[in-house]
Amino acid sequence: MPNKILSVFLLLTAASGLSALDLQRGKLKVAINERTGRFVVWGSEDLVKPVWTPLFLADDPTTTKWKLSIGEKSSVLGDDPAFTTAVEATSTGAKTTWTSKTVVATLTMDFVLSTSSAVADGIRLGLSVVNVSESSYKLGVRWVIDTYLGEKKEHFRLSSGESVSNETKLEGNLPDWWASRSATDDQFGLLVMVGKGVTPPSRVFFANWKRLDDAPGDFLLKQGRDFNLLPYSFNDSAVAQYYDPQDLAPGSTREVVVLMGLLSSQTLAGARVGSSNPLDDLLKKNQNPALGAIDQDLASLETLLGQLDAKLADPSRTTAEDLKLLQAVLDQIDTRRKTLEASKP
Repeated sequence: MPNKILSVFLLLTAASGLSALDLQRGKLKVAINERTGRFVVWGSEDLVKPVWTPLFLADDPTTTKWKLSIGEKSSVLGDDPAFTTAVEATSTGAKTTWTSKTVVATLTMDFVLSTSSAVADGIRLGLSVVNVSESSYKLGVRWVIDTYLGEKKEHFRLSSGESVSNETKLEGNLPDWWASRSATDDQFGLLVMVGKGVTPPSRVFFANWKRLDDAPGDFLLKQGRDFNLLPYSFNDSAVAQYYDPQDLAPGSTREVVVLMGLLSSQTLAGARVGSSNPLDDLLKKNQNPALGAIDQDLASLETLLGQLDAKLADPSRTTAEDLKLLQAVLDQIDTRRKTLEASKP
């Protein structure tokens, strides 16, 4: 079903006369609508025979969004006709720029590797907003994420171990992360950092999606209320991260950094931006002294199988540099094998 959802998303994009920028690194796949800048992220733990599962709702990509409060006005990036949109690929991901007469907002998306992974298992989102007007104004940011993975079981879990099953607010001393775990696989899910390596939100709300989306300003919490909003929706949970308004002078910039990725990363604190070639990431990971030799080799071999499978599927895209990197990884593994054999009593 998840692969069908990906196909439907791309078909709908094509049928509307739109184009999508498709990216894949390691365990993640991204599709960005080039007209609106809206994007969907899929994940797969299996690198050899990937089964792609959306990390947040993919049926309607417009339900996850960035909202800006610009003085007394509110704008949804990708919806507001006052903005033009430009999407481009970069060596480490993609960049989307929304431009109006008063604001230039740029969302930089970089694939990242957690400290425990040999391939990309996370994404760094950097939203940079520049005041291009001649007047100061207060700028606030809100990120609404339409989650779905845990709606049939445990909606959310925090790094503290606490489960979130009804309307909740986080503020002040934030946990390291919150997660939306699959109802059918506890090891798979979306993890979003809020306490380490990111711009800490002023507040994080867990509530019904429509309630969060319709809120004109700060969300009015009703502690303990469920995720229903009858007759519109049933058990429909979502998350909103608020970044309170700050003064923004002409020519000044405000930046919000978010880290999101797979639950299996355990944390994205300390994650590094990947290179343009996943094989190069693998080579660097093999030089990580933090991992034991056997763990490194098992992770490397699994990743290597996935990369070889991809190269065999389309040999025309295999470069001489790819072959050199593949051989270098194999040489490293063989060197460690000989070292381990020599150390046997």
